Amino acid sequence: MFGQPQAPEASPSARWLDFRPDDLLVHCTPIQVDDLLYEKLWTRCAGAVLTSATLAVGQDFELVAADLGLPEDVVGLIVPSPFDYAQQGRLRVPKMRQNPSDPNAHTEEIASLMPGLLTEFQSALVLFTSWRQFFAVIDALPADLRGDCLLQGEISKAELLNQHRDRVDAGKRSYLMGLASFAEGVDLPGDYCQQVIIAKIPFSVPDDPVGATQQEWIEAKGGNAFYELMLPHAALRLTQAAGRLLRTEQDSGVVTILDGRLTTKAYGRKLIAALPPFRWDPATTG
Repeated sequence: MFGQPQAPEASPSARWLDFRPDDLLVHCTPIQVDDLLYEKLWTRCAGAVLTSATLAVGQDFELVAADLGLPEDVVGLIVPSPFDYAQQGRLRVPKMRQNPSDPNAHTEEIASLMPGLLTEFQSALVLFTSWRQFFAVIDALPADLRGDCLLQGEISKAELLNQHRDRVDAGKRSYLMGLASFAEGVDLPGDYCQQVIIAKIPFSVPDDPVGATQQEWIEAKGGNAFYELMLPHAALRLTQAAGRLLRTEQDSGVVTILDGRLTTKAYGRKLIAALPPFRWDPATTG
């Protein structure tokens, strides 16, 4: 349940209800904190250094500057990576018959491709954007391959990672399967992650109250929510997910993205440009 957008000049809040068996939760959260951060932090701070591999979308710091309310004189610097992306990593976008706009057909195609993709390598990290697709693909795996998979939600994240490392150290196959939380804060160097498989472009989900309110507000001001909000945030998430592949200067592997929109849609070029400069795999279309 979303509230009606406020006047375009106001900073709106997202409001929604969660119905529980025994109670009702009422949520209200601001969708922007830039003014608050500027007033309470940046104007009182003598100096600050913000570092992250995903502060910029490609070479552009505009998104993070706006989100965090950074002063106009902020300086953005892209520091060269120690990784030789073209030599250490490959990017492939297999030609897909189905598009995520038909989620059932797209999920079925991913399920048919997954066994062949997984068994190319001893280890992999597979990232989904929804539990529905996650469980559908897992359920479709052959029993023997299913036994090689470690699933988010079965045990704690830390224990999953420990079991994964133990399996790989023992020479066994091991494939970590998870959602967005596994696209960040997961460090699997060397043989622990030889392939990252991304099921589809990680656009924000349409039923997220905060994201929906942000989109409504942008549109109310005459902007384009897709290009101003959804696409830049998807680029950051995609870059973050692909960043799980190379963790040291000795690592190598493949990033496989099972979403043909990267090569068939105009905005796909923007997403690819935001990724590390991996070399294109011969199996990639476009």
